[in-house]
Amino acid sequence: MTASSTAPHPVTHDVSRIGNSKASSTSPRATIAAVLITKNESHQLEPCLKSLVDWVDEIVVLDSGSTDTTQDLAKRYGARVFVREDWDGFGTQRQRAQKLATSEYILAIDADERISPELRKSIETVLEHPDAQCLYQFVRQNAFLDKDVFHNGWRREKIVRLYCRQNFTFNDRAVHESVDSQGIPTKILQGFLIHDACRNYEYYLEKHLAYAHSWARNKAESGRRGTLFGAVLHGLTTFIRLYVLQGGFLDGRHGFLFAAHLSQYSFNKYAALWHYGREHNKKSDCSQASGHHKS
Repeated sequence: MTASSTAPHPVTHDVSRIGNSKASSTSPRATIAAVLITKNESHQLEPCLKSLVDWVDEIVVLDSGSTDTTQDLAKRYGARVFVREDWDGFGTQRQRAQKLATSEYILAIDADERISPELRKSIETVLEHPDAQCLYQFVRQNAFLDKDVFHNGWRREKIVRLYCRQNFTFNDRAVHESVDSQGIPTKILQGFLIHDACRNYEYYLEKHLAYAHSWARNKAESGRRGTLFGAVLHGLTTFIRLYVLQGGFLDGRHGFLFAAHLSQYSFNKYAALWHYGREHNKKSDCSQASGHHKS
């Protein structure tokens, strides 16, 4: 499928392994779809699928044109796989993926995340006593390389990932998207959403560089501008906050590397904002000059 495609193309539709949980077969409950957006995730997707396959009612994967075995792997686990390559940002892609689901509840999950047994039980309890006007937060347990516990604020974060399909959806942010809560109170579920954020270090670096550029382009297009001094300041303050104020130094080499990487990510965001802002200013100046010349 080309990048100009406007509708997702289904690759496979094999749900024979989905929805075999004991809860769904013995008592009525709300249905649930695990919804993922992917691109070249074959190196980390399988643990995610394994944590879903025997209890959710459907797995929906919206792929952005993977060139590895991501689509085939999802197919083996019974996912409904669709492809859409006209990328408009993470928020928009999640909205598109949600529209492909048919179940009552959405479980939004990433390829590098997996559901712990305790969290699964909490979700199944919600499905047995659903509240369509409620949003449910998971506590995400983040891991960096081979270390699970951090002293900085990234160690435990609360994130909305379970909600009624008809009532809620993600916002359209290009990066760092989130569920539009509309001011609705949330409930925190027991158990962890386990996040293997950096199993592959090269992939992790490439992903965050892409995030930085996507964020900067989006902000520049909306009129925001940056400076190189601001980029340096953001990078420096990020490192101090993570490594010193939040105790990252207590995690040894992992803590230093994590703080250094996040400070580099922050610097990249604002340096790219400076760059794209200059490009937009030049285009604006050229347009104005052209208009004056014609007049």
